[in-house]
Amino acid sequence: MLFWKTKRRNPQSLPYIEATIEDIRRAVMKYEDEMPAPINRMSLRQQDGSLDLSRLQRYLGGQSEQKFYLSRETYEIFPEHERHIPHYLDTVQVAVDDYVNTTGQLPLVENSTEYEVDCYRLVRENYLREVPTIPLYVTEQELMLTHRPGATGRSSKEDSSVMILEF
Repeated sequence: MLFWKTKRRNPQSLPYIEATIEDIRRAVMKYEDEMPAPINRMSLRQQDGSLDLSRLQRYLGGQSEQKFYLSRETYEIFPEHERHIPHYLDTVQVAVDDYVNTTGQLPLVENSTEYEVDCYRLVRENYLREVPTIPLYVTEQELMLTHRPGATGRSSKEDSSVMILEF
C-alpha cells in the first residue's frame, strides 16, 4: 500500500531581530485584530507567563530571542528584567477583588495620595500569602492595579472614598 507523500515546505527562516517592548505591544494588537472574537492576547501566554513570540513573528518581521511576560489579570506586557511584576499584579489583583467583594472597601494604605494597596492588610486578613517587593496602586480603570505610582488617573486632591455599585 502506498501512501501519498506530502512535501513539507521549508519555512523561510526569518532573521533574528531585537524587538522593543513597543514592537511587542504593536504585534500583540495586530494579532488580536486579526483573530476571531473569542481569541485574545491570553492565547499567546505560555505556562511560565511568557509570550509565545513564535506566533508573533509575522507581525514583528523576524524572530526575537528576548522574552516578554504577560499579566493574566491586567493584560500588561513586561520585558524579561521585569518578569516578577506580572506575578505580583496577578496575585494582588485577585486579592484586592476578593477584599472589595467581601468588605465593600478598597485595601489602601492610610492617607495615601497615590491609592497604594495595603498589602500588609491583605496578608494579615489572609487574602495574600506574601507581600510584594514592589508597591502597587489602584487605578480608576475598573479598579485595576498598576506598578506605576503616577498612572492611577486620580489627582491627589480628589476624594479618596470609593463607591461600589452592585447590579
